[in-house]
Amino acid sequence: MKTSATGKTLKAIGFLLAYPQGYIREAAPEINALLQRESWLSECVRVDIKGFMDYLGQEDLLDIQEAYVELFDRTPSLSLHLFEHVHGDSRDRGQAMVELDGLYREIGLENASEHTPDYLPLFLEYLSLLPVEQARANLDGALDVIAVIGERLKKRGSRYAVLFDALQEASSRKPDEKKLQSALAAHAGDMMSQAEMDAAWEDQFALGEPSQAADGGGCPKVQDILARMNAPLDETDNKNGARS
Repeated sequence: MKTSATGKTLKAIGFLLAYPQGYIREAAPEINALLQRESWLSECVRVDIKGFMDYLGQEDLLDIQEAYVELFDRTPSLSLHLFEHVHGDSRDRGQAMVELDGLYREIGLENASEHTPDYLPLFLEYLSLLPVEQARANLDGALDVIAVIGERLKKRGSRYAVLFDALQEASSRKPDEKKLQSALAAHAGDMMSQAEMDAAWEDQFALGEPSQAADGGGCPKVQDILARMNAPLDETDNKNGARS
């Protein structure tokens, strides 16, 4: 990574991970130029991202949107909401999101979307506003979850996997291989059956009220929040009833 890089690379990856719209396809030349200019990512990964954007521009937008919903909205083990992979629908997830939203507000980032604060594109936008080394360190905290989602996408043959490869390369460490393989064995990222989707719909109402922070509600550092992702992912998924 060159010292001249900024966090805009992370914001660009998050932009590409959002629900596909026409304006995302139109931004391809600008994104290619940004990635080239910052050189945070290797040339090989930049070429892969260019290929992904070519795919977005060439395929029928409705088909791309349908595939996106099938992946990220209908398959909990591919969810772009990071804390879902760690806390499921427990009270701990609610408290973690409250704390993360507080960190966003501290630097002037307001969540105006319909997504919770743990939504990966929003988290990457937050990181893009931090000094590069700090952003990279905080990205490391979510790396194991990111790596698992990426490998599950590869098993599905999804082109979105290249964006998760890019995030791994942007990190300063490698994912925990033991946790990765254990999580993949528990949930491969397969498409859900209708019965599983119905059960997931019911489960969304199980999220309880966030508990009070043990320190009386003070704002923790983002590393403390992300450290909660270090639990073995398969054990967490099983405990909270997550499904592939």
